[in-house]
Amino acid sequence: MIKLFILLVCLASTTWAACSREQTVTNEGRRRCCYYDTKGIPTIGVGFNLQRSDAKTILSKFGLSLSDVLTDCRLGTQKHCLTNSQMDSIFDSYEYPSATQCADSFAPGLSGQRRAAVADVAFAGCGTLNQFAKMKAALLKKDWATAAKELQNSKWCTQVKGRCTLDADCIRNG
Repeated sequence: MIKLFILLVCLASTTWAACSREQTVTNEGRRRCCYYDTKGIPTIGVGFNLQRSDAKTILSKFGLSLSDVLTDCRLGTQKHCLTNSQMDSIFDSYEYPSATQCADSFAPGLSGQRRAAVADVAFAGCGTLNQFAKMKAALLKKDWATAAKELQNSKWCTQVKGRCTLDADCIRNG
């Protein structure tokens, strides 16, 4: 009985830890130097899209030139990279707030864990999140099982695999 209780506590704490800002950081990964993401988009840090209209301005705040960073990407060099602190700052100041704002507009009033899961999907962009009309309807009705199922039945889910499973579990179990 005690072993079962400990197992349940461990599983609950694992789900809790997964349903957070850190989940998105883990899902995206951390890369100090420029790389091309799975769609061929030049990226740096925690999934920071270097094709964003504000990328030049944001990088300049950290003493980096967008042109130099993109050259690194193109040549496969690592001369113009972010520090760990700079990656965190860009993620916390620009990327994650944008994703949570998108999640809040998509389905207002979600709990922390459900909100984090929807924000993780929104990290792909509000346009991507807004394609989940059936999931949105289920979220607004607080039908967590259907919302999770709709997420799992999506094209996005087949592309991101394990990431989707975590997000669906967060939505289903809150």
